[in-house]
Amino acid sequence: MKRILLAWLLLVLATAAGTVASNDFVTVAPQPSAYAWWLRAQFHPSGVEVRGIPVNKIRPAWCKATEFRKDLFPADLVPDLEQGNVAFSVDGYFDGSKIKQTALVGVYETCRGRRGSFLLVLSAPPGKPPEVRFVHEMPDGQFAILGAMPDASIVVFHCMECDNATRFKWNKANKRFVRQATVE
Repeated sequence: MKRILLAWLLLVLATAAGTVASNDFVTVAPQPSAYAWWLRAQFHPSGVEVRGIPVNKIRPAWCKATEFRKDLFPADLVPDLEQGNVAFSVDGYFDGSKIKQTALVGVYETCRGRRGSFLLVLSAPPGKPPEVRFVHEMPDGQFAILGAMPDASIVVFHCMECDNATRFKWNKANKRFVRQATVE
């Protein structure tokens, strides 16, 4: 009898875990319910600007892009987004200059309908509009969240509870951000 009750309880919990709200920005597929919601999520970008910069100035092939923000997610997903030392945007001096930068992630859609996520680093010179310092497209994945490291590198986590992450660091010699070895 205990085994039957335990099996029933696990089934109910698995079904409840698979039931996640969706909205106009994110659609979470109900199956496979054993997968975390961010692995089942499809994002629907709708913006024509990111932080005041026209999308086609970020990448000419993009028609839509939306920066990830907690307020765009259904309320039942937000507690997962508040775990750990991660965020959708982080500020820092990533290139070693005295001009503050903001790294952010979001989702884009090309004019041909292809979607993916992106990392965007903007500089904010005093009294001037933000400038694009770096863009990295991630066409194979849609979810991303960031961490800023003490060495001024930026880490893009491609899921919330895994080791699938990519590190970017400013290369002084080449004067650009470069992808580092896989984060362990």
